Amino acid sequence: ERPGVGKITFHGETDCTGIDFERIVRLEVGEVLVYPESAQKPPVGTDLNKPATVIMYQCWPPNGSKWLQDTKAQERYKKKIQQMTEDKQAKFIDYDCSTGIWQFSVDHF
Repeated sequence: ERPGVGKITFHGETDCTGIDFERIVRLEVGEVLVYPESAQKPPVGTDLNKPATVIMYQCWPPNGSKWLQDTKAQERYKKKIQQMTEDKQAKFIDYDCSTGIWQFSVDHF
């Protein structure tokens, strides 16, 4: 977790022994990368390359204040976020324009 940025919850038991989080996990505003160097990525289901739920904070729409006042625009932007999530092979859970919180899950990284 990075306060104010986001958090990743890995499902099931996760042995973190020897995992260099600084090198393996990149959590920035609007971006999450686990194993940014594909050569370092272990097989699916091992280490951190497993199912997880991601919550991202500060994911505001462009020109945020106008979006907050128009519920139809909020719904359109939420659909856009949902499509973008699914295009990245992730499962959309929720997005809230008023809080800037985006939630999704992945089967693996």
